[in-house]
Amino acid sequence: MHPTTPRHPHPPGLDTLRRTPQRGLAAVPDPGHRAMIASVLESGLIEQEIARTDAFVFTPPPDLGQAADDAATLTAELEAFGVELPAATVRHITQMRALMVPLRDDALALAVDRVWVFTTNTDDVCCRDPARAAELLRAGLLPTEPPATPEARYVRHMFEQLAPHCDPTVLAVLKSFFHNALTGLLMEAEFRPDATDGLDSDFVRAYNGFSQFWFAMLQFTDPCLSAHRHRAFWAAALSSGVTFLNDVNDVLSCYKEAVDGADFLAGRLHRQALCEGVPYLTVLRRTHASGQAAHQRITALASDAQRPHLERYLTGFAYWHLHSARYRWQDFFPHLTPTGGA
Repeated sequence: MHPTTPRHPHPPGLDTLRRTPQRGLAAVPDPGHRAMIASVLESGLIEQEIARTDAFVFTPPPDLGQAADDAATLTAELEAFGVELPAATVRHITQMRALMVPLRDDALALAVDRVWVFTTNTDDVCCRDPARAAELLRAGLLPTEPPATPEARYVRHMFEQLAPHCDPTVLAVLKSFFHNALTGLLMEAEFRPDATDGLDSDFVRAYNGFSQFWFAMLQFTDPCLSAHRHRAFWAAALSSGVTFLNDVNDVLSCYKEAVDGADFLAGRLHRQALCEGVPYLTVLRRTHASGQAAHQRITALASDAQRPHLERYLTGFAYWHLHSARYRWQDFFPHLTPTGGA
């Protein structure tokens, strides 16, 4: 492994953050969406999140050397399987895992990175192509021999590689969470851009996004978080974990989604603002507060041994969104050092 020093050991004061709004806003094609993002920037919420998360000291520091090794291995492996997946996604997500879930065991780190990378890409692809989600769902729950597609083969491979590091019952739960999320993507595909469809967005949002799956993967961090040995903690914390991941992702993805346009229309915040007839910023502030409340509930449930790992995971999730090139906040805050390359 190759440990590195964290880039931002001390928090910048809010007055040291230099924002360049015009450059970033020009990337948002829709004028209405552009005004909504401008309101978010003017609120100061993003600056507050930068200062809060930069104040956190990641101990041990993220092992970016291990992440780079795993990215190279996975890029070659995916190509060998015939699975198309952007190299940038591989880099971003392996660094995300190193930041949030430090693992000394290189074999376990690679197994977890494999799952995180493929799952992220599945969400990216299947949210635009529900037929792909249905195909993966059938392949997992109505399997054929041999698996019908390269993606189906890879899903089987990634869980087989995780199995030696995982209690069998926990592995079965993780598999069920993965396939639940595909069902959520099928439901989300029915949303109308004008939010007049009457679908239960909160239910669908909790079902998709792989958040049950993502939060449960924290169990690999340390024996004190083992889902096999500490099932009561997971039963109590999982709901808040899903809320936290969904809320923080929805808030800190707002600019990336506005640049895309279609993602912004399908997003929970925009849909709620339309349905309720309230400003986008009102919904975003409410969602941000909900995510922070979920953070507090999770850490309150934790034991003294569990709490540092949870704090790192939860704070690291927001930190990564702000610093990763995937979310483009450098368009407004050029000093943010990207964690995952271009």
